[in-house]
Amino acid sequence: MKNKIFVTLTILAAILVSTGAIGASAAGTQFPDMQGHWALENVETLAEMGIVSGMDDGLFHPNELVTTAQFVKMVIQGTTAGSFPPTGEHWASGYLEEALRLEVIDEYDVNDRDEPLIRRYAARISHNALVNIQNEDDEPDISAADKLEDLYDCTTCVWGVGQCYVKGIMIGFPDGFFYGDGTLTRAEAATVIMRLIDPSTRIPQKSEAPETQDNGLISADEALLMLEENPGALLVDVRDHQEHETGFIEGSICVPLADMMDDLSQTDIPDDKDSVIILYCQKGSRSQKAYELLKEAGYTNVYSIGGVEDWPYELTISPAS
Repeated sequence: MKNKIFVTLTILAAILVSTGAIGASAAGTQFPDMQGHWALENVETLAEMGIVSGMDDGLFHPNELVTTAQFVKMVIQGTTAGSFPPTGEHWASGYLEEALRLEVIDEYDVNDRDEPLIRRYAARISHNALVNIQNEDDEPDISAADKLEDLYDCTTCVWGVGQCYVKGIMIGFPDGFFYGDGTLTRAEAATVIMRLIDPSTRIPQKSEAPETQDNGLISADEALLMLEENPGALLVDVRDHQEHETGFIEGSICVPLADMMDDLSQTDIPDDKDSVIILYCQKGSRSQKAYELLKEAGYTNVYSIGGVEDWPYELTISPAS
């Protein structure tokens, strides 16, 4: 009975708007359950662009969890302005295939297409779309993301989460956490998509640290000279072991940042606080965090060469990989 009354009132409101009896603003949104919702403007804009739509009942269901397939469809449609009909039994197969082709998602995303999308995956997918579809340059400094208490909980997610954070696409929660293992509602997903495709809607995050902050950065040649002049110097890869095996600087050892943060005394970092230690990771963010951690622990000769992606010389590949 309640559903019949609700539908009747919705139809009546539409008739009154179309006849000019009341204005559209008074009648509210095209999705009745979005009336007064914080994400109303984003949802309405994306609906007008054909990127989002309501469910079979005509409602948007803003608090329902978004699935991987739904999010990928919005990302691809929003960033390419293309429509990709199903190529298989799944309704989003065309969008998923295009996302794979553009290297926006991975195969495991396809396998989890109907599962609720977790936040760190949303950040990864959004970042991939920024780089591979929109050709948007990464922010070179993501130190502002250090405000997130759980930024380094997933060390392989740091760059994607950090980029989405500093660019103001996904800015975490008021308590200072990103909650990477959490999920996204449809309203939250719509907001991410809006910020992804329209930079004017973003809320960029800036670092509170001064630009002159000491980061211990040295060049590749400076690092090699330092290693040559200090036989006991330690070159440390702070990525995880799997990343290390795919390509590392010869002579380096792997001490994952997560292990350093968990218990520095249980790692291969020497106890001697005057030891020369040179750090690196994939892009530079984790080595910067490790640098700060060691400096806070009292180490006096700590340096960083940033990310291995900028290493100008040949890398060593582990036979196991």
